[in-house]
Amino acid sequence: MDAILQSLMDLSGVTAVLVFDPGGQLLGHRGHAVYDEGLCAQVSGALAKALDAVQLQQEDWETVTAQYADGKIVLRRVLATDRTNVLAVVADGTLNVSFATVALRVAAGKLKRLLEGGASSSSAGLGSSAAAARSGPGTSQTSPADSRPTLAASGLSWSKISNVGLSRVSVADPASGAFLGRCAKELAQYVGPIAKVYVEEAVRRVVPDAPFAMAQARPLVEDLAAQIEDADDRAAFQKSLAK
Repeated sequence: MDAILQSLMDLSGVTAVLVFDPGGQLLGHRGHAVYDEGLCAQVSGALAKALDAVQLQQEDWETVTAQYADGKIVLRRVLATDRTNVLAVVADGTLNVSFATVALRVAAGKLKRLLEGGASSSSAGLGSSAAAARSGPGTSQTSPADSRPTLAASGLSWSKISNVGLSRVSVADPASGAFLGRCAKELAQYVGPIAKVYVEEAVRRVVPDAPFAMAQARPLVEDLAAQIEDADDRAAFQKSLAK
């Protein structure tokens, strides 16, 4: 796990990376010296409570971006076996959120495979990873209290929840709107967070002068598939929307 978390630490502006379970229990972390285990556990608990509110509005959320007094947080849900964990990046204001979201998606995929591959001993493995993170480079168990970020005590302002919908296109009915949401969700697996923009542009190409309706679903999917370079990924995308 250390290598996965360190790959996110290498992003410009990132100050800490956390993995925690739905209850806010810290499973692993890496971070600058100020982010010791105690602070990271406090942060993960606060984020888990905030995500409970997000869950009520968007049950199938995948990525959330939040802002706090000192910077930004980007979270990615990690589905593994029968549990949903969360991978979180804490960063300062210089973080490139779009780039970080793509990096999180890649890291979450690796983490999912790691957790599923070691399901029988995942708890022990995660505990070891957390211990290694505490003693590894760039981390510390102690830090001056007055230098700690105010993240855990500050109010979180949730600025974006992925896959909530597309606001810049008109639809003929709720079913058509739901289908566009599915398109964006599936496409995001291959092109990242810019998927919604691709869907909006494709709708304007397919139906430039009318609201989108399910009658145009097939040409829309074909248009979107053309945005995916890999032939296998393109076929998988089309298959996922043919169900």
